[in-house]
Amino acid sequence: MPPTFLSTEERPLFVSYKGKLYNIRAFADKHPGGRKVLERVAGGDIDVFMHGDQRIMGVKHAHSDAAFDMLERYSMDQNFKKDKLVDSGLPVMFEVGHLKEDYWRWIHEPYDGRLRLFTSDFLERLTNTKWWAVPLIWLPLVIFFGIHGIGHMYHDYGFKLGLLISSVLFSLGTLAWTLLEYMLHREVFHWRPDPKSYTQITIHFALHGLHHKTPMDSERLVFPPTLAALIIGFFYSIYISIFPYPVFCLFAGGKLFGYICYDVIHFYLHHGRPRPTTNLHFRKVYHHNHHFKDFDAGYGISTSLWDYVFDTEGSGPL
Repeated sequence: MPPTFLSTEERPLFVSYKGKLYNIRAFADKHPGGRKVLERVAGGDIDVFMHGDQRIMGVKHAHSDAAFDMLERYSMDQNFKKDKLVDSGLPVMFEVGHLKEDYWRWIHEPYDGRLRLFTSDFLERLTNTKWWAVPLIWLPLVIFFGIHGIGHMYHDYGFKLGLLISSVLFSLGTLAWTLLEYMLHREVFHWRPDPKSYTQITIHFALHGLHHKTPMDSERLVFPPTLAALIIGFFYSIYISIFPYPVFCLFAGGKLFGYICYDVIHFYLHHGRPRPTTNLHFRKVYHHNHHFKDFDAGYGISTSLWDYVFDTEGSGPL
């Protein structure tokens, strides 16, 4: 059983007001309306509730100037001015391991900015990836696999049956990606390092801790092509050796397509503005709550399917 570094009482309780992040955990028990009200809105925007434009738990209340002044005391900006890693502006990759027991709390106090990782400008540039690089690099490979796979199926089974088999294999590959996405996110990215191990903390930070610390860093939201190539190459070597070539092309093409969808959707969930009540709006809030409300739930990015299967579903809009 992995150690739990943060009890329920210690976990941050984040709310957002006018795009600014606040950790009001220390105020929760003092709130006149009770802590349950604050826990209900945790992870979301509180603008409409602060101004009394919308009810929460049956109550509508326009807050006083004093309440807004009190809220300002819990601004995350104040924390970052005292954070020796964030405030210094110095490279952090080989410094986070020294946080030891404070690391798990530190990465779950999000910073709305960028952290420099390396002293070397070259290494620093390698960590930055534009979202459009993912489809630009990998979609041609999906098209190549798809054309080859469909061509073989058409030759062996004719147009209708060949197209049906191709569609099924491609869809199974995409579904397999969603399961891999879920397992990677839950078991690898959210693996909890030994708080006494400098090496484990540094590895975890490189894998996923950085993303939770700086969730709005637009150039560190998708897999760098070099890292993605290693993972894709690993599965390529497995699939090409166990599947007939046409099956390999369609299944692997579908799985690679699933990965492209995942990275593009992930970027959109952080920076897109979907219309309320749409599926993408639900997914945005669902993932937003994973970052700011309950990081031990809601592991699915492109779909919630496996969260429901494995009982780790997160929360969507109120």
